[in-house]
Amino acid sequence: MTHEPSKLEHKEWPSWLRVLLVLTLYSLYLPLSGYQPSDLRFDAGQYWELSLKFWQHGQFSLLHYDEPVRGYLGPLLLQPGRLLCHITGWPALWGAQVLGAGWAALLFGLAIPWAWRLGTGQGLRKGRWLLLVALGFVFWRDYFNFPLSDMPAFTLLLLGLVALGRGGWGWALLAGALFAGALNIRPIYLAALPGVALLLASRAAWAPRLAALAAGAALVLLPQYLINRQHFGQATPLVLAAPASKRPLYLQQLTWGTAFQRVETSLMPEYPRQVLFADLAGQRDLAAAPEPAFNSYGSFFRFTLLHPLAFTARCLRHLFNGLDIRYSTPYLRQLHPPGQEVLRMLNYLTLGLALAKVITGLWRFQLGFACHKTKLAVLLALLLPCASAIPTAMECRFLLPVHLLLLTIVAAVARPGLWWRQVRLGQRVLILLMLLVWVGGCWWLSDETVRHIQPESMARQYE
Repeated sequence: MTHEPSKLEHKEWPSWLRVLLVLTLYSLYLPLSGYQPSDLRFDAGQYWELSLKFWQHGQFSLLHYDEPVRGYLGPLLLQPGRLLCHITGWPALWGAQVLGAGWAALLFGLAIPWAWRLGTGQGLRKGRWLLLVALGFVFWRDYFNFPLSDMPAFTLLLLGLVALGRGGWGWALLAGALFAGALNIRPIYLAALPGVALLLASRAAWAPRLAALAAGAALVLLPQYLINRQHFGQATPLVLAAPASKRPLYLQQLTWGTAFQRVETSLMPEYPRQVLFADLAGQRDLAAAPEPAFNSYGSFFRFTLLHPLAFTARCLRHLFNGLDIRYSTPYLRQLHPPGQEVLRMLNYLTLGLALAKVITGLWRFQLGFACHKTKLAVLLALLLPCASAIPTAMECRFLLPVHLLLLTIVAAVARPGLWWRQVRLGQRVLILLMLLVWVGGCWWLSDETVRHIQPESMARQYE
């Protein structure tokens, strides 16, 4: 029996219609998501306040921006939302929700479908794309309430890959600007450069396109260079990512990632700012070390060499915790919200199906060597930044590219019903047993993490 795609699946939606559908979905949902204006706090509130720095001294200038840890572009992109709030009198959260709906439309309406076509040569048919939007909504919907850096940076990275995958120096110029934008908003995307380089090398006439790529990046990074030189005396176009006289933020994250398996930001009164899930073995190892925090990358590597098995196990736990979506929000209002068990079960089933597609080699496209090279370049650009985040204090948003990639694989190519009908009875029994072990193991690992909650004050000794 052959599978005939339904009319809904047969063709792709036009790009403008995809954008409009997602924009409508999030525009209707976000105002009803239950968040209050007072919930715009912590990193999100800081980003919103940073957007005022351009207006210091009574007039607008990029060079008025003087924050070393955050790049200028993220706060700059908040200006339309701040202007909207100024004109309408809306609270900041409402302006952030308008911007969030726009980023959701760009991410699910343009960036992911276009990047999927670039990497696979296949379009996302109508029904498949709707499934992707539904899965993305279930797992990530409340992230678009807040002006955080993750969604904009990832969207710009994907659009940069798409632009670089097209011919001509003009597209390369645009790609350079988009890559630099992603890097300025989320410095961890510096790790995507090998994928970008491979994608550039896989195309003809790479030399003039490299020059255009560099020119596009320079246009975006020049203001950051001038900001760094004027305010901090450092001649670099990259975000400094380190407060004055303190350790680099990434080095701090490596210390926290050794002491804690997972971190969640909290709006709950019983957890005033963060929910910390301890790594007891890591804390014991740090307590036995000469210093309770890594003061240099050399000390971190020496510590890792002393505890190689523990470091490997820790990274595997972090990988799982980063993909273990227990909450559809970056800001927790309840430790165990209604429907959490259903969300977890759906996530474990979806991840299992995606991993089965990858492991069994069913995710294959006959595209020729050049397209396989493109696929590898896209994967490197998406996965290397996530790999760089794995040793740090894990938050699910750090593995956003991996999770959305797995969701896209399921939505685009999985046909579990057809596959189930083709396997024999004995194979079905084995599959059900493996599924039971997978879901049970994921459930146990997740509960084990939650059992080790510690008060936020524990984090101070690792600063």
